[in-house]
Amino acid sequence: MTELAPEGLGASSVFLVHRDERMAVVHKPTGMLVHRGMGADRDEVFLLQAVRDLLGCHVHPIHRLDRPTSGLVTFALDSEMARLLQREWQEGRVGKTYHAVVRGWPFPESAVHREALDDPDTGRLQDATTRFQLLDRAALPWSHGKHETRRLSLMELEPVTGRFHQLRRHFSRLAHPVAGDTTHGCRHLNHELQARLGWWRLLLFAQRLELTHPVTGERLVLEDAPERGIAPWWQKLKMLGNRCT
Repeated sequence: MTELAPEGLGASSVFLVHRDERMAVVHKPTGMLVHRGMGADRDEVFLLQAVRDLLGCHVHPIHRLDRPTSGLVTFALDSEMARLLQREWQEGRVGKTYHAVVRGWPFPESAVHREALDDPDTGRLQDATTRFQLLDRAALPWSHGKHETRRLSLMELEPVTGRFHQLRRHFSRLAHPVAGDTTHGCRHLNHELQARLGWWRLLLFAQRLELTHPVTGERLVLEDAPERGIAPWWQKLKMLGNRCT
């Protein structure tokens, strides 16, 4: 794997996870925009330019992750491949798996959640489906309200559809918001993590992509390294939880 540390990102890095003649998949660190958008600083580095400089050619982002979300992002290396890959995404033939830390202990532990979400541009409701499964639980020795411990869960999430902030909005509506989500999340939990641990980031990680290469027909299963995601953060939470058991 190739590492690139763009100026201005400090310890954060962009990693090349997969490359062939037509496409590349990279790790995007939290805090980086895929491309320039509203609210961007004039001098900040974007994933698009970082990958372009790393590969030495023009690249075309096929999908995006929000600034606070880390994990895998796909780029085409030519316009024809961009069209082919975009069709794979649009027709729902790409498997996407995320890991997230959420508030509470969801029940059932594994389910399919279907709830329409409004499109931020048109306001129209769109069907939205998310599969989820509990991976682990932690109970931290932090009392809040009538509860003696702070319960958190590590979840595996699969967005079957690709709506705006789908995973974050679905779990907020399930009363299990993603930790560190300042838009749809729990303000009390976010401030608690910041005050007690110095954390101020979204604990959501695009961990795996599964797709068929539209040119070669090869089935690609691409995984980001767990240590670049939220696994180290979860291990810290588990260690804290073990102290109160």
